[in-house]
Amino acid sequence: MSNVLQQQHVRMASCMYIMYNLREMFGEQNRSARQIATKGLDSTKMVEGTPARDHMLKMMGYLNELEVLGVMLDGGSQVDMVLASLPPSFNDFVMNYHMNKLSMKLIELLNHLQSTEDLLKKNKKFSFLVEANVVSTPKPKGKGKGQRSKKNIFKVKKNKTFKSKSTKSNDACFHFGKVGHWKHNCRDYLATK
Repeated sequence: MSNVLQQQHVRMASCMYIMYNLREMFGEQNRSARQIATKGLDSTKMVEGTPARDHMLKMMGYLNELEVLGVMLDGGSQVDMVLASLPPSFNDFVMNYHMNKLSMKLIELLNHLQSTEDLLKKNKKFSFLVEANVVSTPKPKGKGKGQRSKKNIFKVKKNKTFKSKSTKSNDACFHFGKVGHWKHNCRDYLATK
């Protein structure tokens, strides 16, 4: 206590009167500090990709500050506030927490969030590798026995359907019956269109 405050409270009869006078003098500062801490707690959201430990320590700092300022929150409400501030990548964790009706302290929640974050990072790397393998199509090394490119398979299929439907020679045009080309490649047919 500063010397000025001591001089003001020397003549007071009991500690109760001193405490009452101090609350009167500094009560408004307490209210604004409580409002700032509450606003900070409500507006804090974990950004995707940031460490869960840093976010939890920040949330625990706000909760401790509120407790010092006289706001009493039970453990369940504190955990619920932290869970509400998590990004969508932790939705499975939050759902598991609520479905199994788990009850944790903030330190236990911090440890669980860190282990969940590690699992998410491993799964993200694995899913990225799987996606990379699925999306990229390997180029054929060469045409060996039994290997054909997609283009060749497509032509073979056309030839087979053509052979089954055609009554003329195998390579004859549908339109003019000329050998060596198809209807869509036939210059005479295209000229009539």
